[in-house]
Amino acid sequence: MIEFSTFGPLLVSAGLMLVMFAIFGRGSKACRVMTAVLCIFLTFRYLWWHATLGMPKGQTLLQQAWAWTFFFFEAMNNFSSTMVYFFLSRTKNRSADADAAQNSPLLAAPVDVFIATYNEPESVLERTIIGAMAIDHPDLRVFVLDDGARGFVRDLAHELGAHYVFRVNGKHAKAGNVNNAVAHALSAGRRPEFILLLDADFVPGVNILKRTLGLFAEPDVGIVQTPQHFFNADPIQTNLLCASAWPDEQRFFFEIVMPAKDAWGAAFCCGTSAVFRVAALLATEGMATETVTEDMLTSFKMEEHGYRTIYLNEPLSMGLAPEGLHAYITQRSRWCLGAIQQIYTRWSFAGRARLHPISRLSSFDGTFYWIFTFPFKILMLTAPMIYWWTGTAVIDASASALVGWLAPSAVGGVVFIWFYGRKFVLPIMTDLSQLLSSFVIVQTVIAGLTRPFGRPFQVTPKGSCSGGVVIQWNYLLPFALVALGTFLGILINTSAYSELAVEPGFGVNVFWSIYNIAVLLLAVAVCVELPRRRLHARLLARESAVIRSQGQPDSACTIVEISLGGAKLAGPPPGWARVGEAGVLLLDGGALQVPFRFLRLDRRQRFGQGFPIVFEGGSPLRRALTARLFSGAYRGTINDIEVPQVLFAVGKRLLR
Repeated sequence: MIEFSTFGPLLVSAGLMLVMFAIFGRGSKACRVMTAVLCIFLTFRYLWWHATLGMPKGQTLLQQAWAWTFFFFEAMNNFSSTMVYFFLSRTKNRSADADAAQNSPLLAAPVDVFIATYNEPESVLERTIIGAMAIDHPDLRVFVLDDGARGFVRDLAHELGAHYVFRVNGKHAKAGNVNNAVAHALSAGRRPEFILLLDADFVPGVNILKRTLGLFAEPDVGIVQTPQHFFNADPIQTNLLCASAWPDEQRFFFEIVMPAKDAWGAAFCCGTSAVFRVAALLATEGMATETVTEDMLTSFKMEEHGYRTIYLNEPLSMGLAPEGLHAYITQRSRWCLGAIQQIYTRWSFAGRARLHPISRLSSFDGTFYWIFTFPFKILMLTAPMIYWWTGTAVIDASASALVGWLAPSAVGGVVFIWFYGRKFVLPIMTDLSQLLSSFVIVQTVIAGLTRPFGRPFQVTPKGSCSGGVVIQWNYLLPFALVALGTFLGILINTSAYSELAVEPGFGVNVFWSIYNIAVLLLAVAVCVELPRRRLHARLLARESAVIRSQGQPDSACTIVEISLGGAKLAGPPPGWARVGEAGVLLLDGGALQVPFRFLRLDRRQRFGQGFPIVFEGGSPLRRALTARLFSGAYRGTINDIEVPQVLFAVGKRLLR
C-alpha cells in the first residue's frame, strides 16, 4: 500500500506548475522559464536518486554492468530532455514582423524558384511546377533542376513555362544540384537577389514570397525558413487509421521546437520551402556539401560569414510526407547520419568555426538526440524482458519509491509539453514514432561514428501508391520478438514459486512490461502497411458549389473534401442523380467547371456521410485544379489531437 505522503513531491511539483499556468498564462515568458527550470530540477533530482539509492544491489558483476549501462543511457537521454526544456523556455512568432513588412521594397526584388528533382514521377513534379508558376510576385523565374537529364522533365518544364537546368553524374546530390543551378541563374539574364528552394514534392502557396521577403530587411538575415506541412498521411497515421485525429509526426518539431530555436537565435534551414539571400549563398560558396544534411549545415556555414537563419511559422507550402514505412525510416536515418557527420567538420559543436555559443549548444543538442535517445528506447523495451528471463534488474525500487522520485519528473515533463505543445503530443504515440526507427537509427549512429563518410546518399522515395497490404518484416520482427519474449517472461514468473515474485520490483516490472507490450503491438501494426489505393490526397474543405446536369435544375452542395481526382459532397445527392451519371461541378461561381460522374450514392445518409464524385477531364483541367487546390487555401493536415478518436482508431486497428 502506498502511503499518501509518498505523493507529496508529485502533488507539489504538478500543483506548482498548474498554479503558475493559471496565474501567468501560456503567453507569459516568466512562466515558460520557471516551469522549464522546474522540469530540469525534477529531472536531475530523479537521476541523483537512481544513481545513489535506486541502483540494484547484490547482483553479479555482469548484472551490475548492465544496470549501469542502462543508467548511463537513461542519464544521457534525460540530459537531452533538459536541453529541450531549455530551448522551449522561449518562443518567437514572426507573423507580426511579416505583417509590418508588407510595404517593403524587397517584395519586388528579383527571385528565382529552384525545384530540385532527382527521381520523382511526372505527376509529383507537375504539381510543384504549376504551384511555383502561380506564385504572386512581379519578378519571378522558375527553374527545374534535373539531376539526371530526363527528357520528360525537360518537356514538362518547357510546357509549363519554367526554365530547365540539368546535370549528369554530378557530385554532392541535392547540394551539388543547387550549386550548379546557382551558377547558371547568375549567368542567365538578370541576377536574382533571392532564391526560393523547393523539393520536387513541395507545392508553394501563392503568397509565400509576400510573407517572407520583407523579413530580409535586416542585412544579416541569410535564410528565412518556413514549416513543412503535408497533404497526405504519414505511415503512422495511415496504418493506425488515425489520420483524421492525430497530427503528422513532424508537427511538434515545426510548430513548437523551431519557433523556440528561433527565439534563441538557433533556427536552421530544413531544406525545402526556404528563401535564401543570394549574397549569403555566394559568401559560403553555395550550399554545404560536407554532409548529407546540406540544409542544416548551410545555416552553420552562413553564420561564420555573419548571416543568420530565421523562422516564419506560417503554412506557406504543402508537400508529400513519406508514404511508406521504409521511406519514413530512410528519411530519419539520413537526418541522423548528417548530424553525426557534422561532428567531423569544423562546424561541429566543438569545431574550429566561428559560431555563437547557442549554435554550438543547438548542434550538441541534435547530436545528443540521435546518439542517445534511440538506444535508450531499445533499452527501455528490453530491460523488463531481461529481468523476467535472468533476474537482472536495472533499478531497485518499489512503487512508492517511483511515485516519490520518478513520477514528479515524468508527470512534470508531460504537463510542460502538453501545455506548450498540447496540440501535437500524446505520450504513447510519441514513443511509438521514435521507436519505429530506433533499430535502424542505432545502426546508423554506429556506422556514422566509425565510418562517417563514403556511404551512398539515399533519397526519400515519393509518389508511390500501394494497392495491397505490405508487411515490412525486417522492421516488424524485432518488435514482435521483444513483445513475445516479454509476454512469455511475465507468464513464467506469475507462478507463486517464481523467485522474482517476492522481489520488491516485481509489480513495477509487470506494469512496465504491459506498457511495453502495448507500444510494441502498435509498432507491429504500423509495420503491416494498409493499402493506399487513392492516387490523389484529399484536402479538407468547406465551400459551396453547384451541381449542374443537362435538362436538370441546378443543385447547391457543400464540398467537404476535394482532390485532383474527385470530391466528397455533404448532404443527400440530387433526386435525379444515378451512379455513373455525368454532371458538372461549378466552382468559384462557375469560373471553373469540372466534369464528373457520380461514384456512389446513399440516399439514407447515415451519420451524414455525404456522397463521392469522380472528376473527368484532361491535362488542362487537372492543371487548373492543381493551381486552385495547392494555392494555400486548402489544408490536408489536422492541427489538434482528438484523443478519444485516436484511441478508438487505434483500438479498431488492433482488432482488425
